[in-house]
Amino acid sequence: MKFINSVKFDTTPISKTKTIKNLVVRGDIGAVFSVYVVRNNDNHYYNFNTKSFQAIPTRLLQKKIVNNNKVYSTKILFPTVAADKDYDVYVYAESHFDTSFNSDFEESLLYKVKNIDNRLNEDGTYYLNSNTRLPSSLYQYTDKTITISTIHSDSAVTEAVDTSKTNTNLNVSGADFTFLKSRGKTYSAVTNKLSVVDNPENKVTANFLPAMGSADHSMQFVRKPALGDFFVITTQTVNGATSSSTNVILDSVENIYAGMKIHGVSSGSLTANTYITKVDRETKLVTMSQSNSFADGITLTLRSYGLTNIYTLFKTRLKINNLAGALSTVTHPDTGQPTEFNFVTTKSTDNLTTGTTCKVTSSKGIGTNDTIFAAGLTTADGSADGTPITVAGVDNASSPNTITLSAALANNSSIVENTVMFFKGSSLTAEISFDIEFYEIGDTNFTLFLDLDNILTITDES
Repeated sequence: MKFINSVKFDTTPISKTKTIKNLVVRGDIGAVFSVYVVRNNDNHYYNFNTKSFQAIPTRLLQKKIVNNNKVYSTKILFPTVAADKDYDVYVYAESHFDTSFNSDFEESLLYKVKNIDNRLNEDGTYYLNSNTRLPSSLYQYTDKTITISTIHSDSAVTEAVDTSKTNTNLNVSGADFTFLKSRGKTYSAVTNKLSVVDNPENKVTANFLPAMGSADHSMQFVRKPALGDFFVITTQTVNGATSSSTNVILDSVENIYAGMKIHGVSSGSLTANTYITKVDRETKLVTMSQSNSFADGITLTLRSYGLTNIYTLFKTRLKINNLAGALSTVTHPDTGQPTEFNFVTTKSTDNLTTGTTCKVTSSKGIGTNDTIFAAGLTTADGSADGTPITVAGVDNASSPNTITLSAALANNSSIVENTVMFFKGSSLTAEISFDIEFYEIGDTNFTLFLDLDNILTITDES
């Protein structure tokens, strides 16, 4: 009796593009076996001669291990696909030729290559294909799209990407970035023994430039962005009407977790700041932080803040670094050098010597309480260390625009016509940037949002 001792085949998922995999069979010299590969989606078989899949069953028939290293190796070509595919690879020990598998390896005469990844969902289904079949030997996946976006509830804010900065490994899609990679793809260390990869494909840099779409509004930074400002969205359906209750039954509680915020409903009203506090997965009863009245069959839109649930929801692992945000700064109009100020304009039409009304070329972007710097501008009492003069009010409707100073100039100071005036504290644009490192790409397209409501305050200065 001749024995087959092992079968080696890399079961790492492959991308949608043409890929070659090696199948290696180890055993005794003289061991005879056959190989067949089935594409499960359409029950097509791999033809080892034409290197393509066909409807008529075919296989690599009765191959013998003859070399002294006791190995037989063959290549399998998996073609480019437009939709997800999965394959099973079988090796059959030809008993007619006195061949069997080593019992420590396989007890039957037919061995199916086992996928090294056999993780299951909570309901016992395989996590990548969500059905009750055992994992296939190999999965081939088309790209999944992860969209990276910013969002603010004020319609005056225009979301935009900053194309003047370097945005690494991302595609621009309108006001968003997209990252396209194969489903199931994983990444390990980006270094090898010889060199360091300068631009690994799983590391991205995103630069956003939210702006004021309405000239009568200005933006101010509340604080720097934090990881807890990122969120993803999921939806579920109400199963049974409720009336002023903190409990609701859903059609499904899959992907529903304590801490999620119910952000919107498809019809009816929603009590502000309603969060999920408890989930009973057996009864599908969800407890909320606020009482609500929901109609049967409406859709709840939920936000999951932070990065904790991203893997649970979408099977994607990622890490965010170098998160930064600030109001945009301006360059000096005469020297072209950068400044620490957020807005620049000029004194308009005449000199300011008395009063607190200051005419400017444009006040769009200036905000109440902004600090001011301009030649001829004094402090409230005229001394170097006195109370600074700031913006007390903005009139964008007048022509020319005017701002009201918090105090009149002192010590016979004056701001002459065409004087450059700098402002700090509000702006028309903000700059937000961060890096993302992806470790694993899951099975679902999704959007990762950065909630600008937590970061920016928008003021109507009209």
